[in-house]
Amino acid sequence: KLILIPILVLLFIGIIAISSASQKLGTTNLKSNIMWNKHLIFCLLSILTILIVSKLSIKQIIIFSISLFSISIILCFLALIISQETKGATRWLNLIYFSIQPSELLKPSFIILSALLLVRYKVKDDLSLYVNLFCLFLISIILILQPDFGMFILISFVWLIQLLTINIKSKILLPIILSILGFFFLCFVTLDHVRFRIMNYLFSGIGDNYQIIKSIDSFKSGGLFGRGIGEGIISKKLPDSHSDFVYALISEELGIIIATLILLLYIIPYIRIHYICQKSSNLFIITSLTGLSNIFLFQTIINISSTLNIIPTKGMTLPFISYGGSSLISSALLIGFILVLIKDDINE
Repeated sequence: KLILIPILVLLFIGIIAISSASQKLGTTNLKSNIMWNKHLIFCLLSILTILIVSKLSIKQIIIFSISLFSISIILCFLALIISQETKGATRWLNLIYFSIQPSELLKPSFIILSALLLVRYKVKDDLSLYVNLFCLFLISIILILQPDFGMFILISFVWLIQLLTINIKSKILLPIILSILGFFFLCFVTLDHVRFRIMNYLFSGIGDNYQIIKSIDSFKSGGLFGRGIGEGIISKKLPDSHSDFVYALISEELGIIIATLILLLYIIPYIRIHYICQKSSNLFIITSLTGLSNIFLFQTIINISSTLNIIPTKGMTLPFISYGGSSLISSALLIGFILVLIKDDINE
């Protein structure tokens, strides 16, 4: 209950926020009612996904994750080849009535697959770690080519935490950390968009900071109690107020107090999961829950920190609140997996 109820509340807040954000789209090609209808449908699908996945066994979610990971990798490469560029990225596959972002589905599936391989390596000391490294390498190549540097950082960081969870030997851990840091530096040197965002954050006069300025102004405009639902003025001028900057819209319309309570709704499941991890003796469950909970919370922190200009903008959605079907389904799978692992651990 301490995990599922906060998620349902977040979904409800997201419905309100997207309803408000969609008002500014009434005169554009993407009609407000289309956005509202799509978001509502994917919210219902997310709830259904959580309920269905939570009924599975651990063996079934492992098989499902391996299958989903394999399919997602293929779809990601396919997106790189045939999809049209959107906002400078090739992350989406356009279908008849909607588009999907296959890389979103990599997050929950890779965490389960990674936990399986790491625990196998810990127990048998075989080649599982190298298989895991190869999977991470595939993901890294895909995310850099798309490009989606923010998700690359998120997945790499959470994977390193999984390594620490199984107490891997320092002589293996250190070269891996240095390799990842070296890859980060290589991306900074060779990729213009990565270098631009970091330099623009450090030296704000370099590029256009319109979104960040409007985002900060939205927080100031909302004050403690907000201007009221649908009454946001500054946040409505943000091009991505329905996705990356939805937290700024919520803060302006509902106020800082409600925005802080939303943070609490993300933290409660995280604390509950780690409380269960401390009492568990199953290394696979501990490693999986650690990875899933961290990717959930860190994505939230990255999104909110970007809107507050604490870190460079990443183009990352706010789980269960931002508009985006792929993000909602990915987050729903993640919560579904968590509920399965917790249920199984309690039953043990």
